[in-house]
Amino acid sequence: MRRHVKKVFKLWLVIFGLCGGLALACTVPVFRYALDHWSPDAYRLEVPVSWLSSDEGKRFRKFIEESGAQVEVHRLEKAGALSRLLMPEDGPEVWRGKLDETASTLLSSPARKELLRRILAGESMVWVMVRSGNESADTILEERLRGRLEYLQSVAAIPKQDPTDPINKLGPGPALRVGFSCLMVSRDDPAEQAFLRMLAGPRTELLEKEAPFGAVVFGRGRVLGAWPVADLEDEGIDEVSLFLLGACSCRVKFQNPGWDLALAVNWDEALQAAQMEADRESQDTSDEKARVALQEDLEVAPAPEFVRIEADSNSVEKEGHSTLPVSGKAGNIIGILVAGLGVFVSFLVFTPRKKAKGS
Repeated sequence: MRRHVKKVFKLWLVIFGLCGGLALACTVPVFRYALDHWSPDAYRLEVPVSWLSSDEGKRFRKFIEESGAQVEVHRLEKAGALSRLLMPEDGPEVWRGKLDETASTLLSSPARKELLRRILAGESMVWVMVRSGNESADTILEERLRGRLEYLQSVAAIPKQDPTDPINKLGPGPALRVGFSCLMVSRDDPAEQAFLRMLAGPRTELLEKEAPFGAVVFGRGRVLGAWPVADLEDEGIDEVSLFLLGACSCRVKFQNPGWDLALAVNWDEALQAAQMEADRESQDTSDEKARVALQEDLEVAPAPEFVRIEADSNSVEKEGHSTLPVSGKAGNIIGILVAGLGVFVSFLVFTPRKKAKGS
């Protein structure tokens, strides 16, 4: 992978130099800037006019409008012409044939739905591994990807963000975090054939080899690159992943490497919904932290001191201290002595003294 990755990063360095000081002011990670600002390019779908006017065609057009899929429909006047789906900017052909009631599968599939779910849940990027059916080769690539991504998850970080800086203000979307995942897709899955061709993009030779390959998807379904198993080394996986976590070096999409997938999603609406979910989770987390803090305060606060008087034993007891008994007999003796002393004093005071003889 080293040769292909270095080509990508040389291009990024050139872009960085062209962008100058503007790039230096941006601390938003590449993956998040793309999610906030880079709208996907539209695919081109060529369709016979006769089919568009049919019931199936009308349902398909309604699906495109309601799903927000990035596709432009071009009418073919020639009767019997085959339909085609082309990548943006006159890119490679993704599909050719006759459309039927399954036309929507060109723009949506189980793997792409899962990809969308992960991105909108806050994954920084999703590595997609295409299985070849060769168990040995597939296992090698899967273990390498999973092991490396687990390691990066534990050590990687995104640039420190200043929430008061309007230049680096984030758009609506999931919470900003480091998140890696790996999505497995089988090469012979009939539901994913269009997706696999989109994933390979201009590197159509990857589809011709009986070997697994991997691609990394970020932002609004943008593929940074796709590589065969022989080129996917640890160093290359690290460089690509950490690059997408780094500060955005250029804000102009068309100057950046990569290509877009066709996904059935209205990104503006989906990102607003993701923001609302992130806000709810943040509030729930804050409430839970406050509850835990209150509970901890209650647990460490000094317990009130209770005094218990037991009438039957004439004892006084403090919780946490030994009981000090008070004897009832001792109290009675003291009372008798005090009373006797009082009588004796009274006798001395009030008894008249006898006069001395001869006075």
